[in-house]
Amino acid sequence: MMINIQTQMSYLRAVIKPVVVIFFLLATFQSTANSANTSSIELSQKAVSVLIKNVRTDKLDYLQNKKQITQAYELSKLKYSNSLHLESAAIYAELLFRQEKYDELNAHLNEYLANQQLPKQPDILLLFLESQLKLLSLKKKLKQASDVIKKLETRYAQSTPAEKIIILKAFAFYYTETDDLKKTLSVALDGLELAIQKNDIASQGYFYRKIADAYNYLDEKEKGIIYAKKALVAYQQTQDGLYTAKAYWSLGNVLLEINKLQEALIYFDKALAYFESVDMQKGLSFAQYSIANILYKQENYEDALTLANKNLKVARAAEIGDMKLATMILMLDIYSKQGLPEKADKMNDQVFSMLDDFSRSIYKAEFLQKRYQLKRNLNKTDDAFDAMEQMLTFIKKHYEATSETNIKTLQIKFEVKEKEEKILQLEYDKNINELLAKEEYQQKIIWRLSATIAFILVLVSLLLIYKQVLQRKKYYSMALTDYLTKSFNRRGIMKKAANTLKQSNATIAIVDLDLFKHINDTYGHDVGDAVLVAFARAAQSILDDGDQFGRYGGEEWLFVLNTVDKKSVEATFDSIANALTNYCSEIQGLKNTETITFSAGAAISTSSNRSLEKLIIHADELLYKAKQNGRNQVNVEQP
Repeated sequence: MMINIQTQMSYLRAVIKPVVVIFFLLATFQSTANSANTSSIELSQKAVSVLIKNVRTDKLDYLQNKKQITQAYELSKLKYSNSLHLESAAIYAELLFRQEKYDELNAHLNEYLANQQLPKQPDILLLFLESQLKLLSLKKKLKQASDVIKKLETRYAQSTPAEKIIILKAFAFYYTETDDLKKTLSVALDGLELAIQKNDIASQGYFYRKIADAYNYLDEKEKGIIYAKKALVAYQQTQDGLYTAKAYWSLGNVLLEINKLQEALIYFDKALAYFESVDMQKGLSFAQYSIANILYKQENYEDALTLANKNLKVARAAEIGDMKLATMILMLDIYSKQGLPEKADKMNDQVFSMLDDFSRSIYKAEFLQKRYQLKRNLNKTDDAFDAMEQMLTFIKKHYEATSETNIKTLQIKFEVKEKEEKILQLEYDKNINELLAKEEYQQKIIWRLSATIAFILVLVSLLLIYKQVLQRKKYYSMALTDYLTKSFNRRGIMKKAANTLKQSNATIAIVDLDLFKHINDTYGHDVGDAVLVAFARAAQSILDDGDQFGRYGGEEWLFVLNTVDKKSVEATFDSIANALTNYCSEIQGLKNTETITFSAGAAISTSSNRSLEKLIIHADELLYKAKQNGRNQVNVEQP
């Protein structure tokens, strides 16, 4: 497959500036390494510190900056403080994991987990334990992994929210690898809540993707698409190319399963471009397999077989068990479609000999179903019924892992956070009814209980009701927020505007992004969503504390500015326009030549005219004039 040049250039632009700075600082250190000049050593140490901070906050991509990260680790080992060295070593451990250098990672972890100073830096210790748990999970060393789980569980209660996010990410990875969807959903939900509270965008993307993958495994494809897109939106706000590529792949995978082949292919190509650019064999294998699968579904069997053969070599060389087996199964399907039953049967027997290598029960069951059909068609009755018997066993194991009531409860728990007041009220009523039903059931024995027991029951009931009231207030606040841009939605900003005008004069402005349909049509809705997020970030960075804004609808925004000075209003929107240009330059997939502008109409209230409805109508008329006069301008008037 050809590498997507535009994608590569986007990544290059995103990292070139910080990389140049870091190279300059490191070069300065190397040129004075034999000198006793203290200020030069401090400068180089600062450069390493800045690099590590940028990597940890997802402002730099691991794999595209692997040389700098490795150099920083080596420098810290020779020259710098123990605390900075341990932090560099933890980042280097994650780099080794992403590079799939598992033997080196194992030796690295053994060395540093024995370091006596490590417990004094709890967050760094947790990063090492996260890397260790991920490595043990991949290597299927479940007994040792269980010991690490216990260590993390012991530390969880006394950890800070940021440290808890590290722990929950480690748990989510482990439970995904061990096919425990119930626990995957549970820790992903807990982690997402903390990530939202901490405004940790990258971690939000991580947990959204885990939730999306879980819904996909549970065959709830529409929900899988929703959360895969949320994960992608989150990652596109970072410079983490690997997890952005994985989000592309996850979204493409759900689309593939519901047979939206062309749309899926777009995302697989984006993922493949990154994996090829950093020579990541595992990601390359998954992306190539998915594309080969699309070619197969499109009945392009020759090209599908060629790419599958190429991918089988990659999967074998990189020792990617599941992908090796999946590619072999795809090849035997192709042979069957080509009318080559002998080749299909031979490949089927090879896969069957490696049945224990499948990581999930459902994968084994799906393969055995194919084996049953093939053997039956070839009149190999004994093999066919043996495959059927084993298939039923693994289907049962899969349903035991995925169909428990607790999984549905967790799904409801997450959906409640996303639904509006009607759903919240239904959930509230449901809980109250359940509580009342329990109380009614217990009436037959309450008379036997002491006054103390009765008092405790009443107190528990009151606490439950109080908790429900607090939850309703929390979700009411969420109902006023636009899920994409995290600014007020139409209802929220209208409420803020009305309250402001009750107290004082203000300026009401309607803002509309110019030619936004062109952006969506040219670059796709993902880039369009990123532009909306960029505008919200630009507005947030400029507005004063007394100012408010929200998404009025589509690409339209409503602003409430705590000023009646025309020049101040114009200056505010000029500053937002400049900030918008800067934020849009960071959007992957948007050409540098594409300039995003907006038009605005602003109506200034007076003591005799504070009607929100009239001010909005006036602002809308002014916006229309701005559009008619050529766009990219602000039209301000006092009624």
